[in-house]
Amino acid sequence: MRRLAACLASLVVCVAGCAYDPATTARAKIDQSACVAGASIDLERYMGRWYVIADTPFLSEYDYVGNCDEWTLRRNGQIDDEYLGRRHDFDQPVSGSHFVAKVMPGTGNTKWRVSLIWPFELVIVTAYVDPEYRYTIRCMADGNLVWILSRTPEMDEATYAAMLARLGRMGVDVDRIRRVPQRVEQIGLPGYQ
Repeated sequence: MRRLAACLASLVVCVAGCAYDPATTARAKIDQSACVAGASIDLERYMGRWYVIADTPFLSEYDYVGNCDEWTLRRNGQIDDEYLGRRHDFDQPVSGSHFVAKVMPGTGNTKWRVSLIWPFELVIVTAYVDPEYRYTIRCMADGNLVWILSRTPEMDEATYAAMLARLGRMGVDVDRIRRVPQRVEQIGLPGYQ
């Protein structure tokens, strides 16, 4: 039991140390309201599979291809959040993570608390959903992590440019955003992870 407690304590210290970056912390203070919640969303309509078209790469996502999120609404109102993809190449097996999200009351379903590993949670904000629920932008409130998602693994250039422009108007540093390969021929292309 003591060994488990020591391992968990070490993990917390390590994660906190790795996560601290003075430049990032200063930028986060400047961009504190970079990701603002959009209009209320129909939660049932929002559920299902969303392909990650682009994101700000971080630890566990930077080497994935074919990424997608699968959201399933539970009877108790919580959301099963499956993050799936293939490491490095499309011939690899699908792997990923399972999280549980809770909609924050009074947010029009636009802010979710996502449990990573107890007691760690992230607040993820839905900044935009198009009227047909084909595209969405999600991010952390400080704009440090951003995801551009689509119901299909393809997004035309005009729509992608419009999504980047929307993020830019919100104050998000769009130069950090990289496309996620959704097809083999996209691996290694400029602008892709």
